[in-house]
Amino acid sequence: MAEIRTLVDPETGEVFDRTFILADGDRVTTAEQREAYARTQVVKSGRGPEFTVTQMRNIDEVIEKVSDKHCGYLLYLQCFVNYDAILENPNKTAMSRDDIMRTLKIGRTTLHHFLLEMTDAGVIHYEAGNYRLNPRYHFQGKTDNTAVIKTFVAKVKELYSEVNAKDLGFVYKLLRHVHLETNTICANPYERDVENTLPLTKEDIARLTGVTEKSVYTKLRNLRFGDQYVFAEVVYGKSRYYKINPFIFYRKSGQPDATLREMFSIRNNFAKRAT
Repeated sequence: MAEIRTLVDPETGEVFDRTFILADGDRVTTAEQREAYARTQVVKSGRGPEFTVTQMRNIDEVIEKVSDKHCGYLLYLQCFVNYDAILENPNKTAMSRDDIMRTLKIGRTTLHHFLLEMTDAGVIHYEAGNYRLNPRYHFQGKTDNTAVIKTFVAKVKELYSEVNAKDLGFVYKLLRHVHLETNTICANPYERDVENTLPLTKEDIARLTGVTEKSVYTKLRNLRFGDQYVFAEVVYGKSRYYKINPFIFYRKSGQPDATLREMFSIRNNFAKRAT
């Protein structure tokens, strides 16, 4: 479980600032180290950090306490978290209640219920005038933990502009089931041998998400933004299973492999050929 402590480096005597200690091998860092890491990402990519991180083993705790719609809002708000886990505006100032309301494009009553549920569930903390995401569930930065999934900021921002929050909450519930090697929605996402992957059917997904099979199938086939689909359906004989778009959510380092890239671009390639 994540803790917040003040630490002292035993070798240098340096006093760490308020530091989150994360579960499952995540690193403890000073503010200076986080800033240095951010600078290296700018150099490597030509722009600032482009993904946030979700702790797959822990978000069951969120899903049990938070409504689908609020899970959707949470998925979008991750796009605005900094290395200190503080929600911040594009100009790097900390978000106020009004900023969160404007960012989510919701009214005051909805905002009140959202923040109340988030704080009661321990997902968002308000301290020293700042709203902070609990890094037990979501954070930005480097990690040695492999039981995590990356959320690509630019893509989720596009998705939020075209998909309602409840549908985003449906997507959020499936992040804990994404396989490391294949991006398949499965029952055993930490299985290393792809020959032993147990894909989830639409019936399985309906049971896990509390959504009717008909609605699940509609979401799996139709959720999209622009020309990008969130899921791909794989037909194997009479069976069907699903993969999530690796350009939106991905667990491995680097680029998705050629098979995954093709799977999520081939529909567009057919459309180009037809014109």
